[in-house]
Amino acid sequence: MLAPKEKLSVKTTTKLGLATTIAALWMTKASLAGAVAAETGRQISAARAAAIHECSLLAGRYSEHDWGITEIYLYRACMARHGQQE
Repeated sequence: MLAPKEKLSVKTTTKLGLATTIAALWMTKASLAGAVAAETGRQISAARAAAIHECSLLAGRYSEHDWGITEIYLYRACMARHGQQE
């Protein structure tokens, strides 16, 4: 059995690892979306880019592992408030 200090360290390490993985995947998705938009000649507006950024930051605070589907619901609601499709 792990000591309380070791449990805390494992939890912190796990959360840091998950956050790093999510950030890496998000950045990959963003760069791929930009590449696709550039390849197809489609550009997104500055308002949409700002909304995506703001809503991603808001939703990113709630990992799926800890909060279930809260992350996607917050993202969808935020995008709707900005008048954007998710």
